[in-house]
Amino acid sequence: MALWKRSAARSISPVLANIYLHYALDLWFERKVKPKLKGRAMLIRYADDFVVAFQYRDEAMAFYRELPARLEKFNLTVAPEKTAIRRFSRFHPGQNRCFEFLGFQFYWYVDFSREPRLRRRTSTKKHKATLKEMTTWTKVNRHDRLNHFMCQLKRKIDGFRNYFALPDNSLSVGRIYDHILHSLFKWLNRRSQRRSFNWHGLKEVLKYYRVEPMTVRKRHITVDWY
Repeated sequence: MALWKRSAARSISPVLANIYLHYALDLWFERKVKPKLKGRAMLIRYADDFVVAFQYRDEAMAFYRELPARLEKFNLTVAPEKTAIRRFSRFHPGQNRCFEFLGFQFYWYVDFSREPRLRRRTSTKKHKATLKEMTTWTKVNRHDRLNHFMCQLKRKIDGFRNYFALPDNSLSVGRIYDHILHSLFKWLNRRSQRRSFNWHGLKEVLKYYRVEPMTVRKRHITVDWY
């Protein structure tokens, strides 16, 4: 199976993109593209980011060639830096055969029983951006009132956990949470000339404000034909 990802380059709001591309892309794919295919295919889209999967590579290549002309009819272009064709198949597993979509990296992995499994982890770009964002935010806001600061921190951690804390992504979210704790320990102790917290005290503050570790939650992906 071949997989292809493209993203519309023009910057519009997610709501408008969702409506516009429903007619420019979704309906065209379902009514015009799929009926001509010999193999199975699927399109997954969020706003102007989407992934298209094909059972056969030649049909993926044909779609690759046809899409620019289709989008031009709606005054849209594509982002070349986000465009690629990938071989993504359970019969060819490996982290080098992967693609990124909505902050995740997807790849096939062979487990201990030699069964192929679809795995997801935080993309490298998103992982690095989150580390930098949390460090900067903690440094800039460390002088806020503690109750306001900790409530804001809790919302940020909860939001990241709700999206990224998947069973096969525990290593990534664990590293990010550890980074947040070390950044918190460093910058809260620079609120004044005198050290404010030791590790035990910091953990008590986290407990008081109900800032919980990024534990993973059980979710399932069903893939029956890749």
